[in-house]
Amino acid sequence: MPVIDNLNLSPKTRVIIWEINESLQNLESKVDLSQDSLKLLNQKKSEIHKKQFLAIRNIFKLLSIQDNEVKYDKVGKPIFSQNKILSISHSGNYAAVIISNHPVGIDIEKISDKAMKIKDKYLQIELNYPQELNNQMSLVYWNIKESICKAVGIKGIDFKKNILALPLDINASECKSWYVNNDDIYSFETYFRISKNYTLAFVIKN
Repeated sequence: MPVIDNLNLSPKTRVIIWEINESLQNLESKVDLSQDSLKLLNQKKSEIHKKQFLAIRNIFKLLSIQDNEVKYDKVGKPIFSQNKILSISHSGNYAAVIISNHPVGIDIEKISDKAMKIKDKYLQIELNYPQELNNQMSLVYWNIKESICKAVGIKGIDFKKNILALPLDINASECKSWYVNNDDIYSFETYFRISKNYTLAFVIKN
């Protein structure tokens, strides 16, 4: 099975990570897509984007979520009808979903230097930490900030000014992070992973 991790963080919070190694036909044959999802699938141009979409639906199936139970809000955030909060992410041959009764967010990125190249656009105080910043570390900071952006779920978030992450402890694979906007201050339990082929982070609002 292409599930490479299935984390039960609590009775009400679960994370599934999927490595996409199946054919498009195989992925589609395992799920029963709603008419809305079929329309979305057919709108996707590339095969990898179609595979990512179907991998997410296969994860939904593992979570006992019917495809027609998931809708999307105006900013593209998935909404699940059973008082649960969903967050999804995909990059390259990887897809990930977190589900919880708390506000959550997840982000996965295949290893590249893209986050390092634009670090000044989304990092501020983090650039002053003593630890050396490399491709993997910069991707994890991106993962964390993107996850918080999804968990907060509003437009116009400034990754540099509104989201803060403490220095990363690679051995602990977790840290603290915050969303700050005037009087709105939210803290998040923050978990991350650095793999050979991808980085991942997910956050749970306290």
